[in-house]
Amino acid sequence: GGKGVRDIKTTARNGKVVSIVSVRDEDQVLMMTARGKLQRVNVGEIKAIGRNTQGVRIMRLDDADSLAAVVPVPPSEQEEAETVPEDA
Repeated sequence: GGKGVRDIKTTARNGKVVSIVSVRDEDQVLMMTARGKLQRVNVGEIKAIGRNTQGVRIMRLDDADSLAAVVPVPPSEQEEAETVPEDA
């Protein structure tokens, strides 16, 4: 039997893995917290690391907040989102 594949080394500093999404460098990732904070990040700007590490921070959370959703945004949807009027 296999032992599985390690995705990231978890500690009290970085917490549990709550989401994994498959993305490409040209994609963006949209993250939302339980308190409604949104952050959109270009995947190509996220530093690549090995599996036996503690990861890189791409979003800071307040102590009482938690990550609620992570959604990959492909290039075709990025263009649509950028053309939405501000008053919509």
